[in-house]
Amino acid sequence: MFAVIKTGGKQYKVALGTILKLEKVNIEKSNNIVFKEVLMVKDDTSYELGSPFLKNVEVKGKVLENKKDKKIIVFKKRRRHTSRRKNGHRQNLSVVQIEEISVNGKSFKSEKTKKVISTKKSADKPEVIKKEKTKSVEKETEKLKKDAKKKG
Repeated sequence: MFAVIKTGGKQYKVALGTILKLEKVNIEKSNNIVFKEVLMVKDDTSYELGSPFLKNVEVKGKVLENKKDKKIIVFKKRRRHTSRRKNGHRQNLSVVQIEEISVNGKSFKSEKTKKVISTKKSADKPEVIKKEKTKSVEKETEKLKKDAKKKG
């Protein structure tokens, strides 16, 4: 089951137990947060779309921490004018874990926590397949070794 919520002017696809980095919400650490602007909910068999939001649907989460993101350097330069401007910016973030999705009074709670830091999908590492040497390659390598011993 997953839902699409809107917060901070952005939309996020969330499932039970996911951990999100959101723009700062004015809620202290370890307090609960309720997202009422739910755009879509999908269950195993069906889905519901809102126009624009769904009624009687809520997504509940817990604020894990409020922190600042990495520093971004903004550098502007106008060529041939010796005009430069350098600024830095650190965005305030809230880290939220989704704990419950309730649809028409029926609630689905997370049992296990998934460790997903952001909403971006991470590619799995490809498996390394070891190729077996064929008999002809083995014979050739043995011949080369014998020739090398004879020479020297």
